[in-house]
Parts: sequence; C-alpha cells; structure tokens
Amino acid sequence: MATQLAILPISENSSASYHLIFYITGNPGMISYYDTFLATLHQLVSESSSKHESEVLHVFGQSLKGFEDNNGPVPATGVPYSLEDQIQSRIKLLEGQRIPAGPRQGEHYDTITLMGHSVGTYIVLEVLQRLRKLASPLNIRGGVLLMPTIVGIAESPSGVIAAPLLTCVPGLPRGLQLLAKTAFWPLSTGVLQWLVGKVLGMPEDAAKTTTRFLRSNMGVWQALHMARDEMKEITVDKWDDEIWGLEKEIAENKTRIPKLYLYFAETDHWVADHSRDSLIAARGRLPGDDSSSKPVMVVDENGISHAFCISHSEMMAEKVVPWIEEILAAWRK
Repeated sequence: MATQLAILPISENSSASYHLIFYITGNPGMISYYDTFLATLHQLVSESSSKHESEVLHVFGQSLKGFEDNNGPVPATGVPYSLEDQIQSRIKLLEGQRIPAGPRQGEHYDTITLMGHSVGTYIVLEVLQRLRKLASPLNIRGGVLLMPTIVGIAESPSGVIAAPLLTCVPGLPRGLQLLAKTAFWPLSTGVLQWLVGKVLGMPEDAAKTTTRFLRSNMGVWQALHMARDEMKEITVDKWDDEIWGLEKEIAENKTRIPKLYLYFAETDHWVADHSRDSLIAARGRLPGDDSSSKPVMVVDENGISHAFCISHSEMMAEKVVPWIEEILAAWRK
C-alpha cells in the first residue's frame, strides 16, 4: 500500500483555481486508514452543486514518520519520532505543496484547508500557529478537526489507563514492539489479517492496514512512543486567541483567520466529556451566531465513533462536505 494518498485532477483552463485539503492522520499514523473517507469526501465536494466548474479540488495526505517501513529512514537517534518531529515534518511537507501539473504547474494553491483526526488535530493547530508566526505565504483558509484530542488527553477514559503505563514503564513501547514481532512471526500475512478482522471487527481494508502496522519494523514502538508524548504534551489549551478566531484579535491585527470546525464524538474514549464541554463553552461560537468568527463545534448525534475511519467513513465525509463548501464560498467573496 502507498504511504501517500493524492487525488490531484488537473484542469487545462489556465484561469482555474486550485484548492487543497491537506490531511494529517491520527495515531497509528497510516494514511491508508483514510482511503475511503478522503475519496468519498473528494467525490462529494467535486459533485456539489455549489462548487464552481473552474474550481479544482485536490486532496493530499501522507503517513506520519516511523509508521511505514518504506516511509523514510529510521531516526538517527535510534528511537522513534517524537510528536514534535511529526509537527515539523508536516510543516515541511505542507510548505512543499504546489499545483503539480497543468498551466499553473508549480504555483501555490489558491486555498488550503488543513484537516486532521485525533492527534492529527493537535498537529493542525500547532501548524496553524507556527506558520502564522512565520508569516507563511500559504493561504490557509480553514481547519477541520475530527474527533479532536487537543486538551486533557490523559484525563480521558483511555488516557487514565495509558498515561501511567507509558510514563512509568520506560521500556514498554519497545518491549511491545518485540512482543508483536515474536507473537505474529509464525503467522502468514493472510492468517494474521483474518485474525485482525475477526478479533477487532474490522472490514477488510482496515484489517489489511492494521496487519501491515503490526508487521512493520517499528510501527508499534512508534505508536506507543508518540502516545507517551501525547500524554505529556496534550494538556491545556495553548493556542493564541487569534487561532480561535476571537473578534478582538481579528480587529486589532486586521488579518484573515482560518475558520475552524470541530466535530466531537458523543462518547469518546480519548476525549473526556468535561474537557470537551469546557472547550466548547470557552472557544466555540453560540448556536445560530453566523456572524461570529469563532470555531463551529459540533457533538455527534449519529453514533460516529472516535475511529470513524474504520466503520463510518462515508457518514463522516457527508458531515464535512458543508464545511468545505463554506470555506470555498468565503474565499470567493
């Protein structure tokens, strides 16, 4: 399977506008978990009646470093990549995005929407804040945060269990990597994939990706090493007011703030209810207040789980389409 997902149609119209959705995965950071979601999203937006014919939508995502055997070298330090490493790698990858072909080949995208899942949402906010401070020329117009783990992850139901184990048992990530390789070595790839599907209740495509993750040289180690960083780093709201679209900051700086949209699960084992509710109260806009530049924050009512990419890809794509349309509509004004 590829370590990148790229949907990049090209128009021969030299006046066509190009719009990029840049996707950042959760943990485990393998882009193939999101194939169905991103393909469905691209199709739905491209077919939308509100989309102009001269607008071309691109979607790009790449597996996080350390999760794929063919996605770059093992870190020189001999240990997996940190959460900070992943943030820096996404910034570098994003800065290199250009229209790949056609009359406008090599030019910057007209708009960029950052989209992330789980810890990928934390990375999205970090990328936004850091690029703003660097006065980046990239025209980032929106951020879509799906099942956001951006505050108090150690206080979540799963975090309460994971945080002590990951912080108090230093050798656990490496030890579980060795255990996985030893335990699964006798099994053929086909048998392991069948077991993963049966035991975890995964469809074939997700089971195939998970099998590749379990067989990788350092995927399990990378996932747990990064999760340890998440427990330490994802604690409180650390982003500037202007990132959250507070009107006072916008008026003073006279800058266009990327519009944020956050979609929470009703029950999420990686997001504590009180953390979610406090964030919505402090940073979200009031229902029906279309004049506000604060983030749109929605709590799911359809049973979509944290790991939506396993069994709710199409439904999640349908939820996101109106937000992409809104971002494009604002750019046209």
